[in-house]
Amino acid sequence: MFRILSLLAIPSMLILSGCQTPVNIQELESRNQSLQQQLDMAQNEIQSLESERSQLQTALDESNRVREIIGKEKSSRFNEATLLRSQVRRFVQDQIDVYKSFLVNNNLLDYVGGELVKRKQYDNRPIMLVDLKNEIPRTGVLTGVGAWFIKPTRMTVKVLRKIDNKLVVVWESRNLNISKTGLIKTRFHVTVGVEKGDVLGYYFPEAATVAFDKGTGDTRYLSRDLRTGSSISPSSLEGEQKRAYSLGVYGLLQ
Repeated sequence: MFRILSLLAIPSMLILSGCQTPVNIQELESRNQSLQQQLDMAQNEIQSLESERSQLQTALDESNRVREIIGKEKSSRFNEATLLRSQVRRFVQDQIDVYKSFLVNNNLLDYVGGELVKRKQYDNRPIMLVDLKNEIPRTGVLTGVGAWFIKPTRMTVKVLRKIDNKLVVVWESRNLNISKTGLIKTRFHVTVGVEKGDVLGYYFPEAATVAFDKGTGDTRYLSRDLRTGSSISPSSLEGEQKRAYSLGVYGLLQ
């Protein structure tokens, strides 16, 4: 009896298992379709992003192209402006130089110093001169120097300011090369501002350069140079006998 029942149960199980197989296939097909749809959506999104990336790259390339053009244009304008400024500065400086030369040559500038006349005596050594008689009378600017030279020479001009009972060198000119003799007027490379009461100094590294007379001025001297920033007491200057040199400066004083 048991064997009969077992034989009867086998077909039933086969029938049940045969019914389950289509169900699994349908689930797999449904999952496959869902995955395919997701894949299609992902591919569509990738294509959309790729298209957007391509558009952005095109826009970036165009932006870089325009920026390069703008850079070239700005560089061109900058170079033109720089050249124009340089030409204008050169023109203005030339006009200023002509103006200064005109003022000096025609005695239209203020003069501070000894009378520019031919004198008889001269120094036989390099010398630093300090003119204590002809102080700067008013605030202004100095543009050049004039002197009666007895031979070609080199010189520098100093501005000394009274600070705590001492004379302090607050400015000195570049080295000035004098190539001629007689009454010579030459301009500084740059103008210098001066104040009332400033004292003038002149250094000559060579002997027998500018002549002098005794008894009419108050120009003292040293055998060494005074550089910018150095100071000296007026009582330390040499020169027991008063001297007047044919030497002075030109400028525009208030």
